[in-house]
Amino acid sequence: MAEIPEHATGLVLKAYKEPLVFEKFPLPRSAPTGTALVQTLVVGIRPHCREHFAGNGFLKFNLPFISGNSCVARVISAGPDAVALRPGQLVFVHGFGVARDDPVNTQTLLGLHRGNGLTAEGAERAGVLFDQWPGYWRDFCSVPLENCIALDEKRLVDELGYTFDDLMYIDRLLVAYGSVNAAKLMAGETVVVAPATGHFSGAVVEVAAQIGCRVIALTRSAKKLEPLSSRHANIVVVEVTGDRAADVAAIRSHLPSLKLGADAYIDVSPPQATGNSQHFDMGLEVLRPGARAVLTGALFTATIPYFSLLLRNITLVGKWMYTWEEAERVARMVEAGVFKLGKQAGHDSGSRGFKFEDWEEGLLEAEKAVEWGRHVVFKP
Repeated sequence: MAEIPEHATGLVLKAYKEPLVFEKFPLPRSAPTGTALVQTLVVGIRPHCREHFAGNGFLKFNLPFISGNSCVARVISAGPDAVALRPGQLVFVHGFGVARDDPVNTQTLLGLHRGNGLTAEGAERAGVLFDQWPGYWRDFCSVPLENCIALDEKRLVDELGYTFDDLMYIDRLLVAYGSVNAAKLMAGETVVVAPATGHFSGAVVEVAAQIGCRVIALTRSAKKLEPLSSRHANIVVVEVTGDRAADVAAIRSHLPSLKLGADAYIDVSPPQATGNSQHFDMGLEVLRPGARAVLTGALFTATIPYFSLLLRNITLVGKWMYTWEEAERVARMVEAGVFKLGKQAGHDSGSRGFKFEDWEEGLLEAEKAVEWGRHVVFKP
């Protein structure tokens, strides 16, 4: 276990369209109350980093900015109020930050997105929380205790053979499981997921399949989803054509013959799909009476068939990220072998992790890793 150094070193964005710079940050000699001091072992690089660092993205953050919203780390020191975490503990540190004195109304994505809520007051509160906790592109970080999910290193590394790179995929499983759990899915049920070829949407398909659901994944390119669908007999891919009647018929051809429709629909639409979301309409259309629809994408606007949903008693649920209990459950299911990682699952973390010094190469590589199962990491 590493000793606590005087300073942490990290990557900082000082100005848009400018190179990242290395900076040193003072570290406490022990973790203050409510925090853990961790050594970063692996930290994720998102595909959109270069775009946002050029000032062209939709994510909000003030400069200077330290990115990095999740990492696999080792606890060096735990605050005096810690009752479970101890030095040496392997942890997954996630970036979904909630205010301790206002957890329902004030939430933000640490190291990623400062904005939150639809009101000025909500965004201001989220900003306070965001600015308090910089991102994890640092070799040592002070992080909220509640963002640390303990991992069973003996089980995961020694018995299941996972690398720390493999464990970074938990970041996607957390978001995906939050959506699947919101849909109240049970083994044997049928769920439609659309679109299904992205990082998080593909993970929703993956999680639903691994808990025993029949999954109908909608995509414009079945080939892109083949690495996932070929591994699970309970995943069927429907390649949408734009002909709504034909596409709906194709979806219905895969629904259970003893039911009048799917049990659930999970929409994972990106912002770019706003105004062109025929898959959303189809997902709602093929639901059986009493089914559930979970909205977990980023459409800015969408129309719904109000009367049709009413007549079928469809439950609409908005789901933002995940709860602490859901995060804890994901970790335990990974340890139990319910959710597979790494080569066992077909995931690809690249040939190597990048050092902070090679940040330009890392960002370029991450920009290309947009398919299901691919992720790129820093290894400080």
